[in-house]
This record gives sequence, C-alpha cells and structure tokens, in this order.
Amino acid sequence: MIKIAICDDELHECERVHDFLNAYLRENPRYETTIVTFSAPLELLSHVAERGGFDLYILDVYMAGMLGTKAARELRKLDDKGEIIFLTSSRDHALDAFEVDASQYLIKPYTESAFYSALDKVLRRLKVERRHIITLKTSGGIVRLYSRNIIFTETGRNNYQVIHTIQGEKVEVRMTASELFEMLAQTKNFVRCGVSINLNLKYVRQVKKKEIILDFGEHLAYPYRSYPMLKEKFLQYQMSSGDE
Repeated sequence: MIKIAICDDELHECERVHDFLNAYLRENPRYETTIVTFSAPLELLSHVAERGGFDLYILDVYMAGMLGTKAARELRKLDDKGEIIFLTSSRDHALDAFEVDASQYLIKPYTESAFYSALDKVLRRLKVERRHIITLKTSGGIVRLYSRNIIFTETGRNNYQVIHTIQGEKVEVRMTASELFEMLAQTKNFVRCGVSINLNLKYVRQVKKKEIILDFGEHLAYPYRSYPMLKEKFLQYQMSSGDE
C-alpha cells in the first residue's frame, strides 16, 4: 500500500490534485494507495510526527503560515524520506526543492499529462523499491527488511554484520559483508566501500576522501583507497536517480 499526502491551503487546488490523482489511479489500478489531504503544513507535520509519514507528498509551495519547501525541510528533519512533488506558480524555489531531494517540480498551471508523467516516475520507483525485501536470520528470529530502509551495513564483533536502518534500528546477522551485499545489490542503490561497508547511496549527502556524510548528519569513515570508485558511483547515482 502506497500512502499519499496532499497539502494545499486552497480548497479548489486540493480538489484538483485529488481529482487528477484519482483519475490516474483508475487508469493504473496496479497501484494500491491511500490518500490523505491536509489544508495546512502544520497539520501535515503534526500528523507525520504523531502517526508516521507517507510514501509520497504532493505539496503546494505557497501556503499561508509556511512555504511548502519549508514544510519539506521539516519533514527531512523528522528523517522522513518520502518522495515529494512540488506544485507552484513560480520557478523561484527550484533550488530549495533540490535541497530537500524533491522528485518533481511542476509549474502551475500544469497539465494533466505533466501531472501523470510526474506520478509515473515516482510511483514506478516506489513500486520497484518496495519489491526488494531481504529476509535475514538473526539471534532473535527471522527479520524481513525493505532494502530501501537500510542506510548502511558494517562488519561488527565476531564478524557479525550490523545493519543500520532509517528507523534507528541496528540488526545483527551472522554472515559476511559480501554475502549481505549480494542480497542488497538487487537494487542499484548499494555500493561496497572496502571489505566491511555496504552503503545505500540514497542516504548519502556528500562523499569526502576519508568520510561519508549521510543525510542524517552522521559521518562514516571508510578506506581512502575506495574514494575514486565511491565518488564515481555517487555521481552516477545522482545523475540517474531522477530517471528511475
């Protein structure tokens, strides 16, 4: 089930988005969705903080009290990694949209076909990512994880692999880093860093010669000799991720 949030403080615009979205979903019944609408950014943020986030946010930029781009930054502070489509009458906030890793930026008045094209790219990517689930045996039992929710893995004590997730969990499994990478490599997001780290490029903010800066502000050390390869992989991912 794909969870979608619409946020616009103008009722007629909110209804227009909802109508376009419903029409798209009627033509694409393969997507199972739930849709929740919000009339104010603070209402949306309060919902996310209390009940969890959405897979896709469709946000107007100009709203009373808070810009949609500001709301998006607040979502990212909550460690929310949902896809974002901005709707706006101005190109002035395109850089802000880039900084919060927005998927699409549509200028009003956008056409139905432009809206459908944006949804095609985002929902197709979400559907692909959701297919990649890995099943692992841990000391506590069997665990199933979406690979998209894994930030990185590293070799820990006694050669156990420690899996770090966006939920803040650390899952330990007894296997080699190479064996784990074979499972994660079903998606193109993952790359090896030396012999002990498997990294999800989706959550990388910056690659330096001796450390990786993650979206969450964490600094991750890695072998210097991996820098040329990692830099190249990161650039390739940044260039191709919008076309997935």
